[in-house]
Amino acid sequence: MQTRIVHPGDFLLATPALGGSYFQDCVIFLVECSPEAGSWGLVINHLAHIPLDEVFRKNPGVSHKLLPWEIMGASRELHTFFFGGPVQNTDPFQRLSVCILETDVSVFNGAYEISKGVFISKIPLEMELPVSRLISPQNKTARIFFGYSGWAVGQLEREILDGAWEISNPIPFDVFSKNRDEVPVTVNKFRECYEKSYRA
Repeated sequence: MQTRIVHPGDFLLATPALGGSYFQDCVIFLVECSPEAGSWGLVINHLAHIPLDEVFRKNPGVSHKLLPWEIMGASRELHTFFFGGPVQNTDPFQRLSVCILETDVSVFNGAYEISKGVFISKIPLEMELPVSRLISPQNKTARIFFGYSGWAVGQLEREILDGAWEISNPIPFDVFSKNRDEVPVTVNKFRECYEKSYRA
């Protein structure tokens, strides 16, 4: 049996070999890694501050209200969102694939606990998000991701062996329980922040 070199809950740090590509200086949280289905994860350091009404606007394919009622009063307020990777539904903007990462507890039934205290939810495109709870002042850790990063069976392992990715093992809860706006934006910053948080 082949020894697995990467596991769900690991972090992938882009090496200089990926310079000039989409993944240059990316940090990826690996969500799934299967010898039968391949691997996928979320880039955690590609963030953008976007007005809420540019994200939660009417989807022409779904008969929802113009905006969820929770954000009608703050529709131009900037919020931190994350671009999890290049795999997505590309048009229109609001139809991007959505994942939610939460700590401690999840507001979604069926959320998957990928690591102790860290939950992932893959949200159907037609689902109206509980925006007020995800962006409330009391909840500074929930992260909304558009798109994801995926690899075919064996592809990620080959890229790691070829030197494209470094595997990093800080405790996921230590990373994601911090304010979502306090994101190390480079691989080197990530190492500096979490070098003392590594799992045994």
